Amino acid sequence: MQIYQQGKVVAVSSSKKGGIPKNPKDSIEIFNLGVRDDYHSGEINFHANKNNPNRQISVVANEVIEDINSQIGEKIFPGSLGENILVEGLGDLSHIASGDILKIGKSVTLRVTDQNEPCVTLNSIDNRILKLIVGRRGLVASVESTGYIYPNDKVKLIPKKENV
Repeated sequence: MQIYQQGKVVAVSSSKKGGIPKNPKDSIEIFNLGVRDDYHSGEINFHANKNNPNRQISVVANEVIEDINSQIGEKIFPGSLGENILVEGLGDLSHIASGDILKIGKSVTLRVTDQNEPCVTLNSIDNRILKLIVGRRGLVASVESTGYIYPNDKVKLIPKKENV
């Protein structure tokens, strides 16, 4: 199995209530339905008010946050965009496709299900964010294998063609 690209976890976040931001944590537990104790995990995704196993976890690139902050001032911090996992070293994530795999830390494996579409809620941070983040909002993923994720864990991207 060839590794396509490697990066690392910058921060992990979760929140028991909806909306933004999520709160940075020392670690998050990934269970079969998402991030333990996160509003968007479980059999019913409360944000969408339906069973939506393809959106269990969200991943955002630190490179995108740094770029947007350079244009609007330092308004975005880990968890601001509602992400569970903030990564760096994988670029803006726009090249990552549905079916690609992210192996994180010692045991967590996530299957990318889609690019994450920006939500108008992000404009509550700054009214320029939505335009600046289109096509770079990050990823949504489902859980393939469980465990804990910590800041500084390695992230390995395995393309779909390599993991089938």
